[in-house]
Amino acid sequence: MNHLAHLLLSGPDPALRAGGFLGDFVRGRLGGRFPERVEAGIRLHRFVDVYTDAHPVVREMVDLFPPQQRRWAPVALDVWFDHLLARDFEVHAGEALAPFARRACADLERHAPLMDDAARGFLARLVEAALLERYAARETVTGVLRRLARRSHRTGSLQALDASLDTLAEPIAARFPALLEDLLETGAAWRAEHGLP
Repeated sequence: MNHLAHLLLSGPDPALRAGGFLGDFVRGRLGGRFPERVEAGIRLHRFVDVYTDAHPVVREMVDLFPPQQRRWAPVALDVWFDHLLARDFEVHAGEALAPFARRACADLERHAPLMDDAARGFLARLVEAALLERYAARETVTGVLRRLARRSHRTGSLQALDASLDTLAEPIAARFPALLEDLLETGAAWRAEHGLP
């Protein structure tokens, strides 16, 4: 799951959302580095990542890709999941994407003092480019994968995966609602188990 999905799965609490966002930027043990609710959001982010990677529906999706692309397919799928979620956000989340995105970004900006330079810099781009809303557009997926490729040795792999996403769009989209429904239920159960909203 990528940024939009993690923000949705974090539930309504602003601090959990901040942790859901920071999960991509914070490594290692937490141990009081952040306020308790923010750390809970980071732990939820990590739980969701592990749960999603091992999910049978995700494994089915990965197996749709050509064998040589399967190693990096989960990276492309994370971005594609945000595209599918944004495209039909109101169906999945019960509200329009634009007000959700504004509220989520405002929550993140209030927690910006807790963030390092990398997280704050990305948050600024997220807000300025209205990236959460732009995930609904197919070209945003290509742009995100290109940026990821520039930061790593996966350039060729991610470009090939971007093309495969178009070929596999229909079978992936058919499987996505069941995956998201399970993640929403599992995320809510995790929050309830930890006494969180």
